[in-house]
Amino acid sequence: MCPSCNSLDKDAIEASGRGQVYSFVMPQHPPDPFIEGRYIVALVELEEGVRIVSNLKDVDPDDVTIGMAVDIAFETFEGDVILHQFRPAELV
Repeated sequence: MCPSCNSLDKDAIEASGRGQVYSFVMPQHPPDPFIEGRYIVALVELEEGVRIVSNLKDVDPDDVTIGMAVDIAFETFEGDVILHQFRPAELV
């Protein structure tokens, strides 16, 4: 839903995959069946202004900061499940 006008109209755009961490959490329960150990769930604001929820990979939780530059990457789980993930921009 559009946060400005509450419209339910939607459209597709081609996004760059670059953005910054808007917010993040480290869930403790319940465990995710695709991810072992601790993981970071981030709300990423893309360059285009769209926000997307995803995992943040390849970074120590203590090093994550609001505004941190990130890039999208795709990871395959269980052989056929492909999910978007974000990594610090300098790693991609």
